[in-house]
Amino acid sequence: MSDYYDLFLSLELKPDLPDEVMHEIRWHLRLTDEPPTRLHSSAFPEEGGETPYPLFTGTGQSHAFDGADVTAMVPATNRMYPDERPHWLLTVRSCVHEDEFGHVMELVEWILAQSTADGWVGYLGHTAEPAPSWLFYTEGRLRIRRLG
Repeated sequence: MSDYYDLFLSLELKPDLPDEVMHEIRWHLRLTDEPPTRLHSSAFPEEGGETPYPLFTGTGQSHAFDGADVTAMVPATNRMYPDERPHWLLTVRSCVHEDEFGHVMELVEWILAQSTADGWVGYLGHTAEPAPSWLFYTEGRLRIRRLG
């Protein structure tokens, strides 16, 4: 039997991201079918020889956990920002197979670097653990903190 991770991520993207970075994020969330012309994230290193594919499953039933896998990216229209630029909010809840875990966490760290995050950003559960661990992004680093 395979191990699975239950990933939940919630953040706000930086307002000044280039269009090609936004496109890559949307592609990984399965919000567009067109792959990026080049990848900016390191989830699929060029020397690895793997053909890149979207790392999140979009919206549908979770394979190993109660509830649904969900990806969403919506404009922050009800918030006031001094720069008056469009800001985007991102949420992911995804069941991640152990074989894809390394790629997914590389992508998560890259997405976090594109965000305004400073503090709690989500959780990470595992099929063998009774409770998830908290995810924090501070000082440019992802930290995983076990509960208890």
